[in-house]
Amino acid sequence: MNLKNKLALNSTILFAFIVGLLLIGSFLLFKSHRKDLYYERLEDSALITAFFYFEKDEITKMDSVSYEEIETQYNRITNQSIRIYNAKSKKVYLHDDVPVKLSDHELKAISKDRILHFTIDNRQFTGLYYKDNQGDFIIVVSGIDDVGNQQLEMLAIVFIIFYLVGIALNYLLGRFLSRQTFRPFEDVISKVNTITTENLHSRLEMPAVSGKDEIKELITTFNYLLERLESGVSIQKNFLKNASHELKTPLTIIIGDIEVALQHSRTNEQYEEVLKSLRKDTLHLKYTLDGLLILSGLELSEPHQMENIRIDEILWSILEKKAIEYPTVKIALNLDAIINNEDLLTVHANRHMIFIALYNIIDNAIKFSFPLPVNVIALEDNGKLLLKIIDQGSGIDKKDIESIFDLFFRSDRTRHIQGQGLGLFITMQILKRHDITLTVDSELEKGTVFSLLFP
Repeated sequence: MNLKNKLALNSTILFAFIVGLLLIGSFLLFKSHRKDLYYERLEDSALITAFFYFEKDEITKMDSVSYEEIETQYNRITNQSIRIYNAKSKKVYLHDDVPVKLSDHELKAISKDRILHFTIDNRQFTGLYYKDNQGDFIIVVSGIDDVGNQQLEMLAIVFIIFYLVGIALNYLLGRFLSRQTFRPFEDVISKVNTITTENLHSRLEMPAVSGKDEIKELITTFNYLLERLESGVSIQKNFLKNASHELKTPLTIIIGDIEVALQHSRTNEQYEEVLKSLRKDTLHLKYTLDGLLILSGLELSEPHQMENIRIDEILWSILEKKAIEYPTVKIALNLDAIINNEDLLTVHANRHMIFIALYNIIDNAIKFSFPLPVNVIALEDNGKLLLKIIDQGSGIDKKDIESIFDLFFRSDRTRHIQGQGLGLFITMQILKRHDITLTVDSELEKGTVFSLLFP
């Protein structure tokens, strides 16, 4: 069952429940009111009966004939049964044709309450305790409210008809209104079904209706989702394209070296040269794969494990590794500016990720500054740790500064330097996770300064 039918059905069920309660309550209230009115009529009849049967001795004989006629007409009009008891002996003075015998308990209750209403077998009774100069009597008037019952039956029929018609109309109107309400959603769904990976640039059109409603919020949210999907798919396509190129190049070189080496026998020195070339290309391939694994998160086994770490310890570890890789390059670490405030060197971060980020920046500084020295300086900036990595390389063109953090970006001026275009992209992702601000200042042929401001 779709949402439109569910909405129509649920609204109909709610309507049936509420209206049903109202109609039942109204019917019961009317029934109770009719019953009370009929009791009042019986009570009036009891009083009139007392007048007819106990005050007629005060009417002159000349009027006795007229009185009997009035009494006959009264019994015919009221269509009620009248019974009179002696209040003390409970002896019946006047009988009626109703096959109901009142017990002493009921007669005593009438004597006690002076007036009592009760019902026996759908017949309503009113008992009246009446004092007269002839003695004390109990007058019981009973009857069936045929007019009231007919009115109740008619009212019940009308209520049932209107109730059933109302349910049907409510369901039909509910379906119509639900279709009108969900029509914009159907348009959105129809448009969404036309969007594929080939046209992710498409966007849903905003309805012309003024104001803000759920449809506009849905379209805005979905358009934002499409933007992120388009960006993600674009990055993925570029990633696969560049990654395949970066992996294909060293593999082609390796295969070529092997095929050349196998063409004819060579001396040990020649084989050694071939193996060195293979080692170089294999290491390039390994670094590329390592970068891709780090980028995919496979090498970051616990990327969210944060702890208090010492930045100087990480820097010394990096410098030791670089001293082995580049024994002729001088790397200077200067911590003098914060010697009196070593607490700045302790930061809350992921050790492995910070190591990768700083390693990539220093590695780039060494490669682009070679054989000139690289300086790493720790400073204090408004109570925060500021780390500067300074090289004396060829610098970065202003138009390329923003692009150096893009995936697989390689500047035309530095393509001769070995690299995969992954390091700075990975570094920027790590720094963003740790809320570390990175700024780059560079001047062509004078060098570059990477400044890291820790939170």
